[in-house]
Amino acid sequence: MMKKLFLPLAVFSVMASCSGNDDEVQTNNASIIGKWYIDKAEKYTSGNKKTEIKIFSECEKKGTHEFREKNMTSTTFAPENNNCVQTDVVTRIYTFDPVSKKFWYEDEKDFPYTISQLTQTSMVLEDHLEDIDGDGIKDVVKFYFKRIQ
Repeated sequence: MMKKLFLPLAVFSVMASCSGNDDEVQTNNASIIGKWYIDKAEKYTSGNKKTEIKIFSECEKKGTHEFREKNMTSTTFAPENNNCVQTDVVTRIYTFDPVSKKFWYEDEKDFPYTISQLTQTSMVLEDHLEDIDGDGIKDVVKFYFKRIQ
Protein backbone atom coordinates (compact mmCIF):
# COMPACT_ATOMS: atom_id res chain seq x y z
CA MET A 1 0.00 0.00 0.00
CA MET A 2 1.24 3.45 -0.82
CA LYS A 3 2.91 5.18 2.14
CA LYS A 4 2.42 8.70 0.88
CA LEU A 5 -0.47 10.06 -1.12
CA PHE A 6 -0.75 13.08 -3.30
CA LEU A 7 -1.77 15.45 -0.50
CA PRO A 8 -4.92 16.96 -1.97
CA LEU A 9 -5.93 13.58 -3.30
CA ALA A 10 -5.44 11.83 0.04
CA VAL A 11 -8.65 13.31 1.37
CA PHE A 12 -10.49 11.70 -1.51
CA SER A 13 -8.59 8.42 -1.66
CA VAL A 14 -11.86 6.65 -1.03
CA MET A 15 -13.19 8.00 -4.32
CA ALA A 16 -12.68 5.66 -7.31
CA SER A 17 -14.02 5.04 -10.79
CA CYS A 18 -14.10 2.45 -13.56
CA SER A 19 -11.63 3.28 -16.30
CA GLY A 20 -13.72 1.68 -19.08
CA ASN A 21 -12.51 2.17 -22.63
CA ASP A 22 -11.58 5.82 -22.25
CA ASP A 23 -7.96 5.23 -21.23
CA GLU A 24 -6.48 6.70 -24.40
CA VAL A 25 -4.49 9.79 -23.57
CA GLN A 26 -5.26 12.75 -25.77
CA THR A 27 -2.14 14.87 -25.82
CA ASN A 28 -2.74 17.45 -28.57
CA ASN A 29 0.72 18.76 -27.62
CA ALA A 30 -0.69 19.33 -24.15
CA SER A 31 1.56 19.40 -21.12
CA ILE A 32 0.99 18.88 -17.43
CA ILE A 33 3.15 21.98 -16.85
CA GLY A 34 0.89 24.72 -15.55
CA LYS A 35 -1.61 25.45 -12.81
CA TRP A 36 -4.64 23.17 -12.28
CA TYR A 37 -7.53 22.68 -9.87
CA ILE A 38 -9.52 19.52 -9.13
CA ASP A 39 -13.10 19.83 -10.37
CA LYS A 40 -14.43 16.43 -9.33
CA ALA A 41 -13.48 12.89 -8.39
CA GLU A 42 -15.14 9.57 -9.17
CA LYS A 43 -15.06 6.25 -7.38
CA TYR A 44 -16.01 2.94 -8.92
CA THR A 45 -15.91 -0.05 -6.63
CA SER A 46 -15.80 -3.40 -8.41
CA GLY A 47 -17.41 -5.32 -5.55
CA ASN A 48 -20.75 -3.53 -5.77
CA LYS A 49 -20.24 -2.06 -9.26
CA LYS A 50 -21.22 1.41 -8.05
CA THR A 51 -19.87 4.76 -9.10
CA GLU A 52 -19.83 7.67 -6.68
CA ILE A 53 -19.04 11.22 -7.76
CA LYS A 54 -17.57 13.91 -5.51
CA ILE A 55 -18.12 17.45 -6.80
CA PHE A 56 -15.73 19.85 -5.14
CA SER A 57 -17.06 23.01 -3.49
CA GLU A 58 -16.10 26.44 -4.79
CA CYS A 59 -13.83 26.77 -1.76
CA GLU A 60 -12.06 23.46 -2.48
CA LYS A 61 -11.67 24.50 -6.14
CA LYS A 62 -9.52 27.43 -4.97
CA GLY A 63 -6.86 24.82 -4.28
CA THR A 64 -4.22 24.69 -7.00
CA HIS A 65 -1.65 22.21 -8.24
CA GLU A 66 1.14 23.98 -10.09
CA PHE A 67 3.33 21.65 -12.12
CA ARG A 68 6.78 22.88 -13.12
CA GLU A 69 9.47 20.90 -14.98
CA LYS A 70 10.54 18.71 -12.04
CA ASN A 71 8.39 19.68 -9.06
CA MET A 72 4.89 20.77 -8.22
CA THR A 73 3.26 22.75 -5.47
CA SER A 74 -0.19 21.92 -4.12
CA THR A 75 -2.13 24.54 -2.18
CA THR A 76 -5.34 23.33 -0.56
CA PHE A 77 -8.38 25.17 0.77
CA ALA A 78 -11.33 24.00 2.86
CA PRO A 79 -14.44 25.53 4.39
CA GLU A 80 -14.02 26.42 8.06
CA ASN A 81 -16.50 28.39 10.21
CA ASN A 82 -18.29 29.82 7.14
CA ASN A 83 -14.95 30.91 5.64
CA CYS A 84 -12.72 29.43 2.97
CA VAL A 85 -9.25 28.97 4.44
CA GLN A 86 -5.94 27.73 3.09
CA THR A 87 -5.12 24.45 4.81
CA ASP A 88 -1.75 23.39 3.36
CA VAL A 89 1.02 24.09 0.85
CA VAL A 90 3.30 21.24 -0.21
CA THR A 91 6.03 21.13 -2.88
CA ARG A 92 7.19 17.73 -4.15
CA ILE A 93 9.48 16.39 -6.87
CA TYR A 94 7.68 14.27 -9.46
CA THR A 95 8.33 12.29 -12.65
CA PHE A 96 5.97 12.02 -15.61
CA ASP A 97 6.72 9.44 -18.29
CA PRO A 98 4.87 10.59 -21.43
CA VAL A 99 5.25 7.16 -23.07
CA SER A 100 3.65 5.08 -20.30
CA LYS A 101 1.50 8.02 -19.10
CA LYS A 102 2.64 7.22 -15.54
CA PHE A 103 3.13 9.90 -12.91
CA TRP A 104 4.84 9.38 -9.54
CA TYR A 105 6.48 11.29 -6.75
CA GLU A 106 10.14 11.08 -5.82
CA ASP A 107 10.97 7.71 -4.23
CA GLU A 108 7.48 6.38 -5.04
CA LYS A 109 8.01 4.84 -8.49
CA ASP A 110 6.23 1.66 -7.31
CA PHE A 111 3.10 3.74 -6.64
CA PRO A 112 2.38 5.51 -9.94
CA TYR A 113 -0.74 7.32 -11.03
CA THR A 114 -1.89 7.19 -14.66
CA ILE A 115 -2.77 10.28 -16.66
CA SER A 116 -5.55 8.88 -18.85
CA GLN A 117 -6.52 12.18 -20.47
CA LEU A 118 -4.45 15.28 -21.12
CA THR A 119 -5.59 18.19 -23.25
CA GLN A 120 -4.83 21.91 -23.22
CA THR A 121 -7.66 22.47 -20.71
CA SER A 122 -8.27 19.20 -18.83
CA MET A 123 -6.43 16.30 -17.25
CA VAL A 124 -7.65 13.05 -15.70
CA LEU A 125 -5.35 11.44 -13.16
CA GLU A 126 -6.14 7.87 -12.08
CA ASP A 127 -5.14 5.99 -8.96
CA HIS A 128 -5.08 2.19 -9.50
CA LEU A 129 -3.35 1.44 -6.21
CA GLU A 130 -5.90 0.37 -3.62
CA ASP A 131 -8.63 -2.20 -3.12
CA ILE A 132 -11.08 0.22 -1.54
CA ASP A 133 -13.99 -2.21 -1.14
CA GLY A 134 -11.91 -5.23 -0.05
CA ASP A 135 -12.99 -7.55 -2.87
CA GLY A 136 -9.42 -8.42 -3.93
CA ILE A 137 -9.51 -6.19 -7.03
CA LYS A 138 -7.75 -2.83 -7.09
CA ASP A 139 -10.32 -0.10 -7.63
CA VAL A 140 -9.78 3.08 -9.63
CA VAL A 141 -10.01 6.66 -8.42
CA LYS A 142 -10.29 9.33 -11.13
CA PHE A 143 -9.50 12.97 -10.43
CA TYR A 144 -10.67 15.49 -13.02
CA PHE A 145 -8.48 18.59 -13.26
CA LYS A 146 -9.16 21.82 -15.12
CA ARG A 147 -6.35 24.14 -16.20
CA ILE A 148 -6.41 27.63 -14.70
CA GLN A 149 -6.07 30.15 -17.51
